[in-house]
Amino acid sequence: MHAVILAAGRGSRLGPLSESRPKPLLPLAGIPLLTRLLHSLNTAGFHPVTLVTGYRAAELAAHAPHARTVHNPDWEHTSIAASLLTAADAGALDHGAIVTYGDIVVEPRVFTALMSAPPADVCLPVNTRWLELWQARMSEPLDDAERLLTDPDGRLTAIGGRPSGIDEVHAQFMGILRLSPTGARDLTAIYRTAVAKDPAAARWDTTALLAAWLTAGGRATTVPACGGWLEIDTPHDRDVYEQLHAANRLAGLCDLNTTVPALEGDATDV
Repeated sequence: MHAVILAAGRGSRLGPLSESRPKPLLPLAGIPLLTRLLHSLNTAGFHPVTLVTGYRAAELAAHAPHARTVHNPDWEHTSIAASLLTAADAGALDHGAIVTYGDIVVEPRVFTALMSAPPADVCLPVNTRWLELWQARMSEPLDDAERLLTDPDGRLTAIGGRPSGIDEVHAQFMGILRLSPTGARDLTAIYRTAVAKDPAAARWDTTALLAAWLTAGGRATTVPACGGWLEIDTPHDRDVYEQLHAANRLAGLCDLNTTVPALEGDATDV
């Protein structure tokens, strides 16, 4: 199945760490995030790969020479949903696809479980072990967590916004979607319509787009994942992961060893 990596953003919350390189090339335990992600996708059997670029596009393209690249020319003024539309306009979603953020670490098992899930127009893995991860990163997890509710059958019923309490966070979105051709078409159509009505919608992130999808009557299913994923929003996040990894305490949250290519020429601290 086709894989699409959304990697256009600058990662401004990283401050100086993203001034001299794109965020997906930030190393974690000596290996760039994008190298780890490409390895996980390859291990799970996903090909071909389309990479949506924006900030420092040439560096990203050079790092993934076997991927097709398409460019979001308006990356500075848009967000993830616009990069998804860029992929759709390039035909990368015509036959369905796995769509993933380019700045996350994902164990191959998460992608494998997602592919094994029952057919659905929109399906997403959600991290049920999110609280332990958030507690490692920050003192007040609910200040950063997003509301995400599922029903007993695993159907997504609400996403986005700040939760009023822990009971409104059944899991956390992992920045990964599995879209059928119909799901891709309908999801991007919602975004096109929203931007035509209100230009501010151009800055929608994926959770805003999914929330609009649910409001419009769309159905999304979820696949529970107990860990196997990391996001790096700030320099502090990376520092925490590096420290836990050095102390052999990170594997319970995400096993970096499963995301390491056996032989990879660019797997260095760039």
